[in-house]
Amino acid sequence: MKFVTKLVITTLLFVLIFRNIDFGVTFEVASKVKGKALAMALFLLICSSCTAAFRWSIIMKQIGFKEPFSFYLQSYFKGAFFNQGLPTSIGGDGLRILDTARIAENKEDAFNGVLIDRIVGLGGLLLLNMTALLQNRTLLPLQVYHPLLVIIVLSLIGLVALFFLHHIELLSRIKLLRYLNRLSQRYASIYSSINAISIQVTLSVLTHLFAMSAFFILGHGVGLMYPLQTYLALVPPVILLTILPISLAGWGIREGAMVGFFVLIGADKASILSLSILYGILALAASLPGLFVFLAQRQRI
Repeated sequence: MKFVTKLVITTLLFVLIFRNIDFGVTFEVASKVKGKALAMALFLLICSSCTAAFRWSIIMKQIGFKEPFSFYLQSYFKGAFFNQGLPTSIGGDGLRILDTARIAENKEDAFNGVLIDRIVGLGGLLLLNMTALLQNRTLLPLQVYHPLLVIIVLSLIGLVALFFLHHIELLSRIKLLRYLNRLSQRYASIYSSINAISIQVTLSVLTHLFAMSAFFILGHGVGLMYPLQTYLALVPPVILLTILPISLAGWGIREGAMVGFFVLIGADKASILSLSILYGILALAASLPGLFVFLAQRQRI
């Protein structure tokens, strides 16, 4: 039922989008993108996944896991394929948790490692977005710019606050909040030094820079000749919206949000839509190594 619901929502979103944007024009724009640009964008998306997997492996080693990087790389790509390519209620993060839980002495650490990886990844995306917005203060209308900047700042404050929550003794006394206390303790133990924080933030920013560069290359391929800084300002909010679990792999939500944001700077709707669709297809293609891992390890899923 979850899959059917998401399929219906995704279909309805595309119906609404194509009522306002000509599909034929969108397809024509997308078909003109050169193969070299597509290959480069695909390479950048694979680099993004590899960097994210490396970041996750460092987190897990700091928690106490001893598996080699290849274990986390395979699990990450497998999770990416589940997120992008399979109509299933088992998300990619859930699969990564299952992989690490099998080898964990403390099963909660398997969950914490994936959750902290997601939190740090989100932090990198927010930092990139905030920096780009502060450097492009006239890019968006003020009624959009100011609320967006406030949301980003509050989100970053929340991520930093998690580091200190375990110092609040009340959390350890309330049963429903004890997990939050333990998560904060684990979070603080991982980022107990400036060096650890610097490495993780750098990897998180680099992960998203690879992905944003893929948007940039595809955008130029469809005629959206904006600087990389513009993509860093407009695309991250779209990526955050696709986290909402109401459509299949973010399809429909991503396209609608991309059109909504880029129209604010005067971009052509058909070009924006073709960019978003091409990115979605390449994201699926970049996750295909996970399919081969999944098939090779299916007896362990």
